[in-house]
Amino acid sequence: MASLRNDEWRDYDDVDENSFTEISPLLVSQKREQLSSPSIIESLDYDRCPNEPYMAFISTKTKSLVRWLNLKDWIMFGVIGITTGVVAFAIDMGVKYLSEAKFHTTFSFVSEYSDTIMVPMMIYVAFSLLYCLIAAAAVAVTPEAAGSGIPEIKCYLNGIRLPKVVRIKTLACKAFGVLFSVAGGLPCGKEGPMIHSGAALGAGIPEGLSRLLKKMGYTDSFFGVHDDRVKRDFISAGAAAGVSAAFGAPLGGVLFSLEEGSSFWNQALTWKTLFCSMCSAFVLQILKSTVVTNSAKIGSKYSGLINFGEFKCLDGSNECMLWGPYDLVVFVIMGGIGGLLGALFNQLNYYLTKYRFKHVNTKGKGVRVLEVALVGITISALSYTLINMAGQCMHWDVSSMDSDLANLTERWFCPKAGGLYNDYATVAYKPQEESIKMLFHHFNFNLSDASTDDIPLVPTYSPLTLTVFFVFLFLATNWTYGIGVPSGLFVPCLLIGATYGRIFSYCYQQIFKLTSSSEFYPGSYALIGAAAFLGGVVRMTISLTVIMIETTRNISYGLPIMLTLMIAKWVGDQFNKGLYDIHIDLKHWPLLEWEAEPLWETLRASDIMKSRLEWFPPKPSVGKIVDILKRTKHSAFPICTYTDSSQNKSIRRLSARTKSQLKLQGLILRSQIVTLLKKDQFTDSNIVPFLTYSELTEFYPKYPDIEDITLTVADQNKRIDCTRYMNPCPYTVSVHAPITKVFTLFRSLGLRHLIVVNNSGEVEGIITRAELLEHHIDMVYKSKSERTATLTAAESFQDIPRDNQYTIQETDDLEYVSQFSGLTPPSTDYLPVPGETKTLRTF
Repeated sequence: MASLRNDEWRDYDDVDENSFTEISPLLVSQKREQLSSPSIIESLDYDRCPNEPYMAFISTKTKSLVRWLNLKDWIMFGVIGITTGVVAFAIDMGVKYLSEAKFHTTFSFVSEYSDTIMVPMMIYVAFSLLYCLIAAAAVAVTPEAAGSGIPEIKCYLNGIRLPKVVRIKTLACKAFGVLFSVAGGLPCGKEGPMIHSGAALGAGIPEGLSRLLKKMGYTDSFFGVHDDRVKRDFISAGAAAGVSAAFGAPLGGVLFSLEEGSSFWNQALTWKTLFCSMCSAFVLQILKSTVVTNSAKIGSKYSGLINFGEFKCLDGSNECMLWGPYDLVVFVIMGGIGGLLGALFNQLNYYLTKYRFKHVNTKGKGVRVLEVALVGITISALSYTLINMAGQCMHWDVSSMDSDLANLTERWFCPKAGGLYNDYATVAYKPQEESIKMLFHHFNFNLSDASTDDIPLVPTYSPLTLTVFFVFLFLATNWTYGIGVPSGLFVPCLLIGATYGRIFSYCYQQIFKLTSSSEFYPGSYALIGAAAFLGGVVRMTISLTVIMIETTRNISYGLPIMLTLMIAKWVGDQFNKGLYDIHIDLKHWPLLEWEAEPLWETLRASDIMKSRLEWFPPKPSVGKIVDILKRTKHSAFPICTYTDSSQNKSIRRLSARTKSQLKLQGLILRSQIVTLLKKDQFTDSNIVPFLTYSELTEFYPKYPDIEDITLTVADQNKRIDCTRYMNPCPYTVSVHAPITKVFTLFRSLGLRHLIVVNNSGEVEGIITRAELLEHHIDMVYKSKSERTATLTAAESFQDIPRDNQYTIQETDDLEYVSQFSGLTPPSTDYLPVPGETKTLRTF
C-alpha cells in the first residue's frame, strides 16, 4: 500500500523543505524525489462548489427529477448490499471447500500412517504453503489487497484519497487472495477483508454503471453527479454492508461506518446505509440456507460469516442464569487484563511492522512472497506438531446437547473406544470460526450425577493445552498481521480472547471451588474474554459492542460486553493506540481524530496556517497558470484581487512577513484549472466559451496532469476567466479563531481547504489537513509554550521578582513577541542589552 513514505501529500504543499518537515521529519531527504512521484495522496473534496456550471445544472432539476434521482440512489444502495452478500457467500464457500480439501486429505494420511506424524505433517505443510503462495501472488499483483483493509477504508472515509484502494482490481485480488490465506492455516480471518470488499463494491458499482450508461449515450451520471461527496456515501454503505455480511450485524455495520470512518453523517445516509446492510445480511442468509438445507430459510443459524451459536443452559433450557450481577466485577477484571494483553500485542506488532517496513517491504515483491512462505511453513509445521505434543485425550461423558458440536470434536491419535477426543486438535485443527464456537459452547458434564437443577462440570480442555494454544496463537497472529496476504484481525483476536476466557474461567473455577452449572457458566467467560482481547487490540467501543451483541443473539450480554470493551480500551490507551491506528501512523497517513485536544484552545489559526501560498487574479494568463501548476503541487488556489500599488503583478507569493492586501474572491481547484486548459477554455477577447457541469467533471476521478497538456506559444498570452468556475463562497476562518473551533469546522464539514482571513477580510493564509495533524499542532504548541516562558530582548519589566534567570535574545519583531507572550511590548527606553541576564517570574 502506498504511504507518505513513497507518496506526496499535496493539498497545499510548500516548495521549501522547511514547510515539508511539518508533515513528517522523515520525509525531508526524499522531497525532490516525491515531487515527481506519479502516485499522490490527497484529501477528498466533500464541500460542494456552487459555481456557475453547478448552479446551472441544479436549476434544470425539477421536483420529479429529484425524486427520481433519490429513487435511483436507493436502488444503488440495494444493489451494493445484494452484491456484497453474494461476494461474502462466495468467499465463505470458497474457504470452506479449500479447507475441507486440506483437512480431509491430511486426516486420511493420519489414518493411514498412524505410526508416524512426518508423512501427514508434510502433506499438511504442503497444502498450507501452496495456499499461502497463491494468496501472496494475489497481493503481488495488487499490493493494496494486503492486510485487512480496515485502516485503508477508515482513512478513506476520514477524507483521505488513497490510490487504488477501492478499485475493482483491488477487490478481485482481495477476495481471491483471502480464500487461500485463510484456508492456508494462517491465523487470519475473512471478516476484515470483507469490509474492504464491501467498500470497494460501494465505489466500483456506481462508477462502473455510470461509465456504462455514458457509453450507451446517457450524458447524466447514474447517481446524480460526479463528486467525492456522493462516492463517500456509497463507500460508507459498502463498508457497513461488509460488516453486516461478516458478522450478521446490520446495526453494527452502520455504527462501524459512523464510528470508525465517516467525517460527515446525516439522517438520510443512516437510512440508506441501514437498508444496504439489511440487504447484504438477507442475501447471505438466503444463499447459505439454500446450500445447507436446499431451501431458502431465514434464521440466525445462517447469518454472517461467523456464528457464535446460541448461549443456553447445559440442559438445553433457557431458564438458567448465564451470568449474575456479581460477575460484573469479574468481567471488569477480565476487561483490564484484556486491555493489557491487547497493548502488548499492539506493541509487539509495532516493532515487527517497523522492521518489516525497513528490511522486507523495501526489498521488492519477491522478498515479501518469501516472507509469506516462511510464515506459512513455520506456523503450519508448529501447529501440526503441537497437536501431537500438547494435545491430551479427554473423555466426553455425555454428548453435548448441540449435535453440531458433537461432530466438531477431533479424535486424532486418541483410542477409538471410550469416547475420547484430542483437546488441542478440537480447537486447532479446524476453521477458526468453529474453534470459537467450541470454546463458547463445548463443556463436559455428567448427567448421571446431576440433580434436577444442578449439572456437575468436568474438565473439557486441559489448562496446559489452553495455555500452549493461547501463547502459540498470540505470537503467530502477531507475526502474520502485516505480511503480504489479505488477512483479517477480528476472528484471530476473538479466538485468542476466547482461549484467554476459558483459561480465566478455569482458574476462577478452581479458586472458588465451583463445580456445578448452577454456579458457573464457562461460555460467558469465554465470550467476555473474546470481547476483552479484541477490544484491547482494536480499541473500538460502540460499534464493536453492537456487533458482539448481534452476533451473540443475546441482548442480556449487552451490559457485560459494553463494560468489558470500555475497560479494555481505557487500559490499553494508557500504553499505545489501537492496532489499526498504529499502522496508519506507521504509514504516515494524515488521519484526523474526532476531537481536538483541550490544550489546543490556547492556539489560534494564525499559529498553524500556511502563510506562503500561491493565488490567481480573476483572469490570469495561461502562461502564468502553467508556470505555477508546473512549479507547485497545490490542489487549490485562492482567487484574489490585489489592492495595493503593485496591481500589475498578476500572480505573486504571499510571505509570512508581508502585510497582505489580498481581497478574497473565491477558490479554484487544480483539477478545475487543468480541465479548463485541457478543453481550451481561454481566449484573448471578451468572448469566452462556457463549460457545462457535466463537461467540467468529465474526467472525474482521474483528471489530466498539467504535463500532459500541450499549449502553443500564442496560447500562453491568452487568459482564463476563473470567476465562472471557482467556488465563490469557500469556508473561511478568522486568524484569531481557536484551533479547537478550526478543527471542529474542518472535521465536521469534511473540508479540504480552509482559508484564513483577517478582520478586514484579507487573505492571511490557508489551513489543510496537514496543519491539523496531532503531531504538527503539538509541535506548534510546544514551540509557543517555550516562547511564552522565555522573554526576548523586546520584553522588560521594572518590577520582576528575582527568582529565576533567563537570557535576553535579540529580535526585531516586537509584535510577534507580544503575540506569543501575551504582554504589551515595553517602551524602547527600557530595553535591556542583548545577552544581559535578567530575572523572570514563572507564569
